[in-house]
Amino acid sequence: MSEPGREALAWAGRAPDVPQKWFLRTSSLHGVGHTQRVHIHAQRLASEHAWSEADTRLALRAALWHDIGRTNDDVDPSHGAASALRAARLGLPAELPETDAGIVLFAIHFHSLSDEEAEAALTSRARPRVPDDPERALGILWLLKDADALDRVRLAHWEAADPKQLRLPGSVRLLPFAAELFEVVRP
Repeated sequence: MSEPGREALAWAGRAPDVPQKWFLRTSSLHGVGHTQRVHIHAQRLASEHAWSEADTRLALRAALWHDIGRTNDDVDPSHGAASALRAARLGLPAELPETDAGIVLFAIHFHSLSDEEAEAALTSRARPRVPDDPERALGILWLLKDADALDRVRLAHWEAADPKQLRLPGSVRLLPFAAELFEVVRP
């Protein structure tokens, strides 16, 4: 086995258990396997960027819950809002301090929308509750969006992650790793 294959296997061992019951439906595209890979990408990005334990914990929670409200596998900009609502209804953020829960739910809500919509929401009080620390919330969101995009290797080649759309330094470098991880952590 190649060295990169070993690296993917080692990281695969860090995949969390993800309860199927969190999801509204079973999906091979947006279900447990995808969530585990996004969580692994989030772990790796947070580690490589030397994130604090507190911010890493929030990014990993967002990765776990980001697609649990999906009702289909189509392009669905509203699934982030549905997933944030489902996480809240299941009581998942209840274990977090209110400020942290707000950041995680913000990241989940806006992970399926454009960066511009997320940034605009932080200046508008009409949208979902704005996190107390907007800069921190955007950082968590950008990491979640990059981790989610890295797992686009599971889709058709024309739907692959666009390296120009990745936000964090080093995310582009992880694209080959994402392909290897997909071979190891399947739906």
